[in-house]
Amino acid sequence: MKTKQHFLVIFIITLTFNSCNKENNCQNEILPTFSLENKYNCSNTASQMDIQLSNDYVIIRNQSKFDNLVTGSCIPVIDFNSYDLIIGKQGLNNGLVSIDYVLTRDCVTKKLELLVTFNTDLTNVAPNVTYHALIPKLGIEETVNVETLIK
Repeated sequence: MKTKQHFLVIFIITLTFNSCNKENNCQNEILPTFSLENKYNCSNTASQMDIQLSNDYVIIRNQSKFDNLVTGSCIPVIDFNSYDLIIGKQGLNNGLVSIDYVLTRDCVTKKLELLVTFNTDLTNVAPNVTYHALIPKLGIEETVNVETLIK
């Protein structure tokens, strides 16, 4: 009788463990990003906006920090009640065609990651470009990991 109870307990534990694993098949959430071009009518920010960084980024959470760190032909008043701005610089070996952004929240860790993809061409102009993304307002302690990919 003890063997049957022992087997039953092991079976229930195994069944419970397997059903929990199936329920945890979560998917990362993709969050919206916006640009200064489409929200504030700026143009060509990759080459006409500047921040003193080199292959790095910063998260800007208020207008005064933006005004102190960013220069260029378009310096809008950003709605920092709704957005935070991730802005950075990236050196390229070839000419820039476009920049794509994908912001995701990991379903397990709940951490945010911004993937910035630089689409380049075959020209040998080697620009140092500014990239940016307006993202939904972060929590006080929340941060974003930025990963860059050059294609």
